[in-house]
Amino acid sequence: PLAAPPGLARPRPSQTDMARISESSDDSSGDESLPALVDNSGSSDSDGSDAFDGKESSSQQPRGAATVAFNAPRYRPGQRVRISGLATKPELNGVAARVTTDGFDESKGRYHVKPDGGKSTVGIKPENLEPIVDDMDELDSASGSSTSSVEPPRARVAELEAEAEALRRQLAEARDHAEARATAAAAEALAVAARATAEAKAEAETRSAAEARAAAAEERARQAEEVHRAYRSAEEEARRAEEARQREAAEAEAARAAEAAAALEARLKLRQLNLSAQRPSEGELKARDSSLKKYEAARRKLVKLGDERERSALLAELPRLNLSKYVEEVALAVAEAPLKLKDVVPAAELCSLMHRTYATFTQALEPPLLKAATALPPPPPRPGAAVASEGESERTARLLRKRSALRLLFELVAVGVLPSPKRPLGALRDVMEEDTASAAEATRSGEPAPFGNLQVLQPFVKYAAAEPLLASPPAHAAARAAAGGGNGGGEAGGEA
Repeated sequence: PLAAPPGLARPRPSQTDMARISESSDDSSGDESLPALVDNSGSSDSDGSDAFDGKESSSQQPRGAATVAFNAPRYRPGQRVRISGLATKPELNGVAARVTTDGFDESKGRYHVKPDGGKSTVGIKPENLEPIVDDMDELDSASGSSTSSVEPPRARVAELEAEAEALRRQLAEARDHAEARATAAAAEALAVAARATAEAKAEAETRSAAEARAAAAEERARQAEEVHRAYRSAEEEARRAEEARQREAAEAEAARAAEAAAALEARLKLRQLNLSAQRPSEGELKARDSSLKKYEAARRKLVKLGDERERSALLAELPRLNLSKYVEEVALAVAEAPLKLKDVVPAAELCSLMHRTYATFTQALEPPLLKAATALPPPPPRPGAAVASEGESERTARLLRKRSALRLLFELVAVGVLPSPKRPLGALRDVMEEDTASAAEATRSGEPAPFGNLQVLQPFVKYAAAEPLLASPPAHAAARAAAGGGNGGGEAGGEA
């Protein structure tokens, strides 16, 4: 009767129990003796734990037969247990562990368990192990022992759960009943409130019906007046906006016309200066600075001719320099400068200044400009050649140079730097024939025409169509008259 339930620690018997055991052993003859309640094995372990490595010292003696018989395995391998009651290793108390596959070591009277989070196993006596609650049923079935004096924990738990379930059912029934009564009361209150609201609403509607009709008539009259007033206001605003738009458009057009007239007048004056160039004398040129250092500085600015700041500085510096020895280099730098279309007119002003200063500048400038304006793509490489064909970036750069060079040629004709448009017109014809030939070749091969010079010709056509200085002599004279200039009919620009 005093045997511990399976999986629980062995209780220490009291003096009364010891006396009862003694009397029972005297009175019962032939009965089996009770299992020993105290471990008399003489082990030096006072708390039932081995080292973490699961090994036992050679000085420890094997347990007695009584201890081995009592400590029969009560936990299966893999079962979850909790360690308790250790004195030498208190840090393991309360730690959950799992019985290893080695199970129970009968020679040592210990279970081999592995604590959670540990890396090695320890040997623990059965009285220092407690089963996890979830494994209680399996422990009971494994032990196979039952006594009349100890009530199985599962039965008691089942009774308590049944009582709790009954209390829960009663509580749920009471709650449902209370909710039903509350719902009925709320519904009744809502019904009373709805009736009162309906009656009040009907009375209010009856009282405000006449007021609503009168207010509707007044509102219609007010809305009609507002619509009429808004229409008149919108009409007046639209009229003022149209007048302002027309006035702004007229002012903008007048400003553009004045700006165009001023630009045309300035270019006409520039043309007159270029056609009747009054160049400085040899003595005046010798008085200017002709050092190589100054030329190098001017040449660096010529390379950056597209930069407005560099170009302005160069225009201001040229009247103080003598570049007679470097005319061809300056002309070549102008022809090879990376210009955009917006830089063509300022570049023509610089060329005009060089033309009015050095008689040989125009002859040195025209050939490299014509070459740049008619630059052809490189021929396709022969099979096995190491040089590749023209890339997309090279093609784009070549076309941009052609566009600016062609535009600068005709701008120099317009401002009177080039005396005749014959050679620039020949360059234009060459550019057009290049596209015509490539289109014919593409047609013969069944491919679409490339028209590679389209981005060169399109902006030039727009420029030439709006440029009065490239028109026929009568139109040119009319442009001069519109700009407020004098006569000047027999100019070389009429050939354009």
